[in-house]
Amino acid sequence: MFKFIHTSDWHLGQNFYNYDRSEEQRDMLRQLADIARKHTPDALLVSGDIFHTAAPSNAAMNMYVEEMLNIRRACPTMDIIVIAGNHDSASRLDCDRLLWEKAGVMVKGGIARDTSGHAALDSHIVPVGDKGIVAAVPFAFPSNFPLVDGTDTGREERQRAYFQAVLDLANANNHNGVPIVLMAHLAVSHSDFTGHDMSLMMDSVDITTLGEGYDYVALGHIHRPQQLTDRVRYCGTPLPVSFDEQCEHSVSIVEIDSHGDKPRIETKRIKNIKPLHTLPAGEAVPLDSALELLQQFDPTEQAYLRLNVQVETFLPHWAQEQAMQAVQDKACRLCEIKKTATVVEHRQARPLTVDELSKMQPIDVADRYYRDKAKRPMNEQEREMFNYVYQLIQQEDQQ
Repeated sequence: MFKFIHTSDWHLGQNFYNYDRSEEQRDMLRQLADIARKHTPDALLVSGDIFHTAAPSNAAMNMYVEEMLNIRRACPTMDIIVIAGNHDSASRLDCDRLLWEKAGVMVKGGIARDTSGHAALDSHIVPVGDKGIVAAVPFAFPSNFPLVDGTDTGREERQRAYFQAVLDLANANNHNGVPIVLMAHLAVSHSDFTGHDMSLMMDSVDITTLGEGYDYVALGHIHRPQQLTDRVRYCGTPLPVSFDEQCEHSVSIVEIDSHGDKPRIETKRIKNIKPLHTLPAGEAVPLDSALELLQQFDPTEQAYLRLNVQVETFLPHWAQEQAMQAVQDKACRLCEIKKTATVVEHRQARPLTVDELSKMQPIDVADRYYRDKAKRPMNEQEREMFNYVYQLIQQEDQQ
C-alpha cells in the first residue's frame, strides 16, 4: 500500500493588506508536521506554490527551510516531493535541490531537458521505496513544455504528449505493480473556481490533457478542495489566501493498495489561528449596520476582517475612519470595506413627447436620464449637486 499526504498552495510570505502572515503560516506547517508524525505516511507531496511570489523575502525562505526540516524530523522515514507552482521561481527552487536531497526532499523546480532541448523524462520519475512511483511535473505554460519525440504538434498537444510520455515511462518502470501518482500544478476545465480570479478559466486545460495510466493525480493551483474524478483531486490550500475562499481548508491523506486500485481519501482540517471574516458573511448591508457588526465583534479574537457594505454611489469620507476606530482596541485587523452597489429594478421608460418634455423641470429631466444610464434614481446628494450647478449656470446667463 502507498500512503501519502497531498498538500499544495502554501503561499508562504504573503503580504495580506500589508499584514505579515508568518505566524499563522508557521502554525499551519507545524500542524502539518503533527499530521505526518501521527499518520506516518510514505511520502508528502507538495503540489506547487510554496511561496506567494517568485522573489520571496529572506524571512519567508527561512521559514520554509526551518519548517520543512521540522516536518522531515516529524516523520524521518517519509519521502518529501516538491514541485514548483506558477507563483514560484523554478530556478530558485532548483538551485539548492541537491542539498535538499541530502535531507530526503526531492525538489522539481523546472521541467528537465536534455542537451538537445527535448524532454528529459526520467528526471521527473521519483520512486518512493517499494511503495509507489511519483511522476512529478512542475508548472509550465503549455507552449513551454519540451518536445517528447522531436515533433512539435502545437501547444496543447505538446502538453498532452508530455504528460502521457512521463506516465508511460512511470508505467514502464513499474515492475512490481505499485501505485502511480502524477503531480501537477495547473487549472483543469470545469473545476470550481470560486474565490479565484476567473481569468484562470482562460488558461485551463481539459482533464484528458493529464493523460492515462495514473492511479491518482495530486493537483495544485485551485484553492478550493475538490474531487474532479475518483482519481483526480485538488487538495486546496491549507490557509485561505483571500476573503473569497470561504471553504474548509485542509490537507488530504491518500491510500492506494496497488496499481489499478481506487484511492481512499481522508481530509485533515487545518485550523487557522487568524481566520478571515467578512461582516456580514451573506448579502451586503448599509454602512451603519456593518459598523454595528464591527462594534459587536469579539474583541479578543485575532482575525482579519472585511466589511460587506451596500452603497448607492460611494462611501462617505468618514467611513474608513469610523471603521478603524471601531477596532482600535480589538485584537482583529480591519483590511477592507467591500462596496456592493444597490440594485434597483429598472424599467425602460417610454419616449417623451415634445409637449411632455417642455413641461418638465431640469431636475426631472436629469433624474430620468440618470435612471436610464445608472439604472437607479438620483439620491438626495446628487439632486442637491445638480440644483447647485443649475443655479450657477442661470446666474452666469443672467450676467
